[in-house]
Amino acid sequence: MEPIRCCIACKTRKNKKEFFRIVADNEKNAILDKNQNINSRGIYICKDKKCIDNLKKAINKNKIKLKINVDDRSLLEVLEELGEEIWEN
Repeated sequence: MEPIRCCIACKTRKNKKEFFRIVADNEKNAILDKNQNINSRGIYICKDKKCIDNLKKAINKNKIKLKINVDDRSLLEVLEELGEEIWEN
């Protein structure tokens, strides 16, 4: 049985493979963990443009507390890339 995780934006619970996973490196830069195997605390977000946009808005308004210590600017860059990737598909 696959582990269940929760989207940081909408709080929907799903199989972890149905989410994007983002972790922070040692310099607090956000990294997309494509294979979901980096040994670090991470956050999960739905593969949905609406969730990505909602998380970007929450970060810009300082209205979200994350479980990882990450630079907001680098996190927004990763979210922007994810949004573009979803838009193309």
